[in-house]
Amino acid sequence: MSKLKSEVAPKGINFRPATEFMLGDKYYTIMTVVGYPRSIFPGYLSDITNIPGVRLAIKHIPISFEILKKMLNKEIADLKIRYQQEKDQTTQERIRQDYESLEQFISMLASSQARIFDFQMHLMVSADSKDALELTKIQVRNYIDALGMRAVSLMFEQEKALKSMIPIFPEQDIEKRIGIPLPSVTIAGMYPFVFDSVKDPGAGTLLGMDRSGGVILYNQFLFQIKKENNRNNANIIILGTSGSGKSTAAKLLLRTHLRNGLKCVCIDPEGELGEMVNMMKGDFLDLGKGGDFGMINPLEIVVDVDETEIEQGLGYTVLTRTLQQLKAFMKYYNPSIEEDVLTLFSEIVQDTYKRYKIDYETDFTKLTSADFPTFDDVYATIKGRLLSMTDATRERDVMERLELKIRPLIKELRYYFTGHTTLQINSDFIVFNIKEIMNSDENIKNALFFNILKYAWGLCLDKDINTVMMVDEAHVLLSNHNELGAEFLSQIQRRARKYNTGTIVIRQQPTDFAAPNLIMHGKAIFDNASSYLIMNLRKQAVDDLSKLIDLNETEMERIKYYNQGEGLLICGNRRMNMTVIATQEELDSFGSGGGY
Repeated sequence: MSKLKSEVAPKGINFRPATEFMLGDKYYTIMTVVGYPRSIFPGYLSDITNIPGVRLAIKHIPISFEILKKMLNKEIADLKIRYQQEKDQTTQERIRQDYESLEQFISMLASSQARIFDFQMHLMVSADSKDALELTKIQVRNYIDALGMRAVSLMFEQEKALKSMIPIFPEQDIEKRIGIPLPSVTIAGMYPFVFDSVKDPGAGTLLGMDRSGGVILYNQFLFQIKKENNRNNANIIILGTSGSGKSTAAKLLLRTHLRNGLKCVCIDPEGELGEMVNMMKGDFLDLGKGGDFGMINPLEIVVDVDETEIEQGLGYTVLTRTLQQLKAFMKYYNPSIEEDVLTLFSEIVQDTYKRYKIDYETDFTKLTSADFPTFDDVYATIKGRLLSMTDATRERDVMERLELKIRPLIKELRYYFTGHTTLQINSDFIVFNIKEIMNSDENIKNALFFNILKYAWGLCLDKDINTVMMVDEAHVLLSNHNELGAEFLSQIQRRARKYNTGTIVIRQQPTDFAAPNLIMHGKAIFDNASSYLIMNLRKQAVDDLSKLIDLNETEMERIKYYNQGEGLLICGNRRMNMTVIATQEELDSFGSGGGY
């Protein structure tokens, strides 16, 4: 009650500081805008008005065209005199551009017959303490700078600035110094009343609200029911630092998809989805323990082909792609593997497949998990070749080096990599829990992650149903600058639509995607997404992101200062600032791992 009273009837006002004043118990400063950018967009000021403790005051006073023309012609004449007197060519060119710009402005006004106004703008910043006021001033100034404007707190004129904002006071002398003539269409764009909600038809997810209160009802599979520019697939990328809110956004999407009967396949590096899986009666596959708990055979073939590739030869296409994926697997397992050893490995794998009657003519659709060889069989092929090599040749040297690299896979690492696939899947909510391996040896973790992703992708290839594949900590696939792994993820992004699959790729930062030797694949991964939710990121991460998608300077600056739950949603051609909102019921359905 006392707080409300102090707002309605403050004790008094004190203008003693040069650029600040106190109204009741609160601290204030008025920042007057004295510089504007050359161009603006609708809703230009909407974000500033959403900063807590900031109020915007705009005043526009009509000016007759004749009076304005007279003022501008005088300024043009003065500029032309300065141009003739100026000796420095750079400065002279700048003056020439200024007076030509004014001449074009007069011509535009005359042809459009737009009404002209003397435009004035103030920002009143308030806080409960002097320190808090300083912090808010810095935040406002950063926004102002990002928008291409300049604002100052007028020294010893705070009272005049305040009175100029309140209509009951007469005109203040500062108003003759701070105004700028603007046409009505520009002023309309300056007003911060923007309402840009998303209300996708169909089974959408209520993600939250935009900064002006509009509802964000987002349908990841919009392309199936409505054509909208640049929303031609169901892929979304979510970025944000730890605690920014990206996990909550992803779980809101998952929850909606599951309630609507979609199939969801998730790679869960932190084990966050365990309770949610239990509540939804899904399959929580704990692959961090290996062996009887869950084994995926790296040599099991995923049949990922489309109609064109079938015409080219199903077996050839499938086997060629599998050999490339196995080479990527080996590069994760042993990043320093030599190219001659890697080439020989591919040859040995082909020979091993042949022993199992698997070649370019095989109908892979008829094979089961038990029909594929394992690394025990690959090792047997290597040992058989070595026994036939009696002389010390270069080929034997390469074979011996390959044997040394494969041996750990069938010895100490066999519970992760050697054996037939043993997973039992009984639902349409499938979560691969890999928490136990995330802190293990880097190479083992990366190889397991890739192996799981390959298998998970194989569960998303039924065209008769909509499937969502969520990949958290996707940067693992780009570790050690593994181009083959990066290419595999980009292929998933590109091919997902063919199988009515949508991807949710989650990462704390985009830096790995922008690495010099991976940026081609990184751009492909981002280019093949129709939507992005970008939450708080550090400066370097924002700079890296700008190499992958188009961001204007205002957006780049804003991303650095997002609070928890806030983000930039880009879906197709639409871009808006939003806040992710989850009800208590929704948070409870996420389990104990359901926080931001």
